[in-house]
Amino acid sequence: MVRCGLERPVCHNCSRLSKACNYAQPTSSASTSTPGTAQASQATRMRELELMYFYAVHTYSVMSHDPVRVRLWRDVVPKHAFQHPFLLHGLLSIAAQHRLHFDKDAMQSADLVQTAEKYQQEALASYIGLLNNITEANCHALFAFSQIIVAIQLSRLSLDTYPDTRHPHGVITCMIEIFELLKGALIIAIEAIDWLRAGDLEPMLGPKPDTPPPTPLPQAGSPSTRALASLSEYIASEPADGPEASARIATLLSTVRLIHSGFLESTESRATFNNITGIPVFFDVNYLRLLKMRDEAALVVLAYYGILLHQVRRVCFVHGTGVRIVAAVAALVGEEWAPYMTRPQLELDVDARFYSLPSSVMSLSNTPS
Repeated sequence: MVRCGLERPVCHNCSRLSKACNYAQPTSSASTSTPGTAQASQATRMRELELMYFYAVHTYSVMSHDPVRVRLWRDVVPKHAFQHPFLLHGLLSIAAQHRLHFDKDAMQSADLVQTAEKYQQEALASYIGLLNNITEANCHALFAFSQIIVAIQLSRLSLDTYPDTRHPHGVITCMIEIFELLKGALIIAIEAIDWLRAGDLEPMLGPKPDTPPPTPLPQAGSPSTRALASLSEYIASEPADGPEASARIATLLSTVRLIHSGFLESTESRATFNNITGIPVFFDVNYLRLLKMRDEAALVVLAYYGILLHQVRRVCFVHGTGVRIVAAVAALVGEEWAPYMTRPQLELDVDARFYSLPSSVMSLSNTPS
């Protein structure tokens, strides 16, 4: 249902940061705490208080551009978090992620990176399990966390703390996992819609988007929408030899139409960020399967979603993610798709050599402001 990726959760990071793994199997110990464990416990409490303070002062305000939703993140979500530890851990993790964006010196702290990872994995473990037991009591906390975990994952891609995102396949894998996590949000919304509509987080739901009609895209609008229409025509013209090929083309075209709807969003709308990041909730699961297979048409379609993320790059959690997506796709697809990658690369000023450049150049010169 949702890929959790919880096996040995932070070992990639421990290895990369040359740190002992925080998730090593605990050894049996006496029930009485030693001075060392008491000191560690006090340090943990202080870190948690520090992160909750940071969330209460700073992070809540960047969770949405809509003043109504901002108030929910400030006043209502913390109330649910104190009743559901997994949501509290989610708030601690997103606060740590935000601080990494907020304070550039903090990026030099391997400890803060690991803290963000630790709370994310602890929260995610509980969240995944509870998706099989959604109740009136926990649905509000689950729904709030489904928003947080996507922001956390996008932030990890933005900050390059997600495993292997210095390589194109790692970026694609990261995006697939984000899309799968968004499916968790859809599960919650479907199963608990009446409870959510009657609850105090109801404004977070927003209206269900209209399903775009299965008609050819108009050859008008912005350069990106015109390029997307050309891509749609090319995919539709591919041979449909048999049911499997026909289903593939239908999946790709439905995904293109959803992404096209994102280009119709007003960049001045306060809901634009939420709407664009929510589009993949409605992606066909077969599209995710095509991405896992590294189907080149599916990858090129993903590049256009990268343009959408680039349009909301002022939100710190997605800063630079569009560039990474487009660069990853450009590195993985063949010459056949070059005409359809021209627009994404021009739009985001992505160097075709992005993944062959030194890491310092990748993280600075090619990340737009």
